[in-house]
Amino acid sequence: MYQVLCDNFLLYNDQMEGYKIFNPKVELELNEIGGFDFTIYNNHPNFDKLKRLKSIIQVYQDDFLLFRGRVLNDTQGFYNEKNVECEGELAFLVDSIQRPYDFTGTPAELFTQFITSHNAQVDADHQFKVGNITVTDPNDYISRSDSEYLNTLESIKSKLLDTLGGYIWIRHEADGVYIDYLEELNFLSPQTVTFGKNLLDLKRQTKGEDIATAIIPLGAKEENGEARLNITSVNNGVDYVYNQEAVDTYGWIFRVQEWDDVTEPGNLLTKGNQFLNEQIKML
Repeated sequence: MYQVLCDNFLLYNDQMEGYKIFNPKVELELNEIGGFDFTIYNNHPNFDKLKRLKSIIQVYQDDFLLFRGRVLNDTQGFYNEKNVECEGELAFLVDSIQRPYDFTGTPAELFTQFITSHNAQVDADHQFKVGNITVTDPNDYISRSDSEYLNTLESIKSKLLDTLGGYIWIRHEADGVYIDYLEELNFLSPQTVTFGKNLLDLKRQTKGEDIATAIIPLGAKEENGEARLNITSVNNGVDYVYNQEAVDTYGWIFRVQEWDDVTEPGNLLTKGNQFLNEQIKML
């Protein structure tokens, strides 16, 4: 059974004739905001309950919460129907701004700093409790700074996800909404996938410009210079790491990856191998 709620008002129940919406579609993607679109007609009992940016929309499959977010836009149609566009609750992190900062510490501490700052700026419905954090750094010490006024989601992506990887996962518990930062996911959705029913399209795409079979990892700049730390001293005099299987498949394709906060060649070698393995895993 599917249900859709707007705040505490029922929008859809597939077993109740009076509560219908049309063309509903949920789109979810890891580390992205996601969305839910639907059409509702003016004879619906709760047609006037949808408030842009304010109403909290929840989509349930049985007791499993598939989607939670807010109304972003609505368009009035020829027959006075509303075509409603919702964005997932990760978009709440766009509402807050991270002031310029200089940070040194663990990834968990920086993630907590971002969420604490976010919570201080937004309404209670848009706040998160810091949950499980399993992403780490090899030396468990990072340096990050920013002089720009980025929103919280941009800050998390640029200062944590882009360099350390991992997944942002939102959990709904009895005592509140938690946001986790996880190295690996171990969750299972109860939704079955049936081709032609709820699996309407399937594409697989590998972009040539995204492929790298060898990585040249570079670390922090030397004091009073522009040269960067490399891995030659701990990698048999070679400044790159590579994946032989990928080289056999695609040939030699080099990419440079920089880590401004890495000052030890051994740590840089570890990061280079981890980054290359992630690239190969995505392929």
